[in-house]
Amino acid sequence: MEFKIKRNSKYRNLILIYIIYIIFWLILTAILNNIFTEKAPIDLTRFIPINDLLTELALIFIFILPLSALLGLFIGGYLITPIILVLHKKIIGSKMFYGIQKKSGIASQKIFNRGFFPVLMAINLSSLFLTPVIMGYILHADVIAQFENTLRNQTLTRLLAESVLLIITFGLATFFFSPVWFLRDSGIIYSNKEKVEHSQEQFIFKSIGDWYQTILKSYAGIGAFITYILLIYDFIRYYIDNIGSPGLLLNIPSLILWLGLPFYLIISLIPALICNDLIRNHRNRYIRKIGEKMGITHNAIISFELKEDRNNFS
Repeated sequence: MEFKIKRNSKYRNLILIYIIYIIFWLILTAILNNIFTEKAPIDLTRFIPINDLLTELALIFIFILPLSALLGLFIGGYLITPIILVLHKKIIGSKMFYGIQKKSGIASQKIFNRGFFPVLMAINLSSLFLTPVIMGYILHADVIAQFENTLRNQTLTRLLAESVLLIITFGLATFFFSPVWFLRDSGIIYSNKEKVEHSQEQFIFKSIGDWYQTILKSYAGIGAFITYILLIYDFIRYYIDNIGSPGLLLNIPSLILWLGLPFYLIISLIPALICNDLIRNHRNRYIRKIGEKMGITHNAIISFELKEDRNNFS
């Protein structure tokens, strides 16, 4: 009963954060619409059937990105996780022993912990794909004509293009990271303990989810962080170099949006993270059932024992 109350409280807090996030975008859209009342509506992208840039931008962050993350969660979790499990067993499994660590209760959902690396990967992927050709394809011609050709505001144009690309890359990042959540929560672990117990080899005890996350972190961690810092640096340098040019003031709200982008994306993950927690029991049974077919049936009992090294006293 106490656990259920804590879980409901956790969901309530996450939903409250998401509602505040929606209100923020609605207020921001209303304020910017007031500022640009005299100008005709500009279409952001051909992929959203609304002829209003600000409404499309709000729609992307409020609805489309969370939906993209949900699709990535289900497709990546239920389709890719078994493949990773099979590959690990085939490639590394000959030297390892596998087991299932039974966990009591459900671990607390750490939204910022689980969302940090997928968000970095999404930003990095969208930056890599953002070439002039792709920018011209995903953005409506009016956007490029208005902000880049007329106002020479390349940074704002890049932000808008990045936002559209995130529709795809956000789902891709969740697609790649959802197997981490599936595998870690399933409790399937591997170890070489029995083979190295009487040798000088290093002892390994690890979750397959942690193993897979290490691979992803090597790409989504430092590389994505450097990419984001370079984007901010280029943004500020362009602002300093073009002081006095028309439309430069638009770089200030653009920079604010850029700096807040990781936080917006983490909050956009809230529906996917709540859903991921709600289906925990189902996905655990799903992964463990696949593990059973591969011979992973033993319970893993973790013990920690300290032994005195008598060589230190010789």
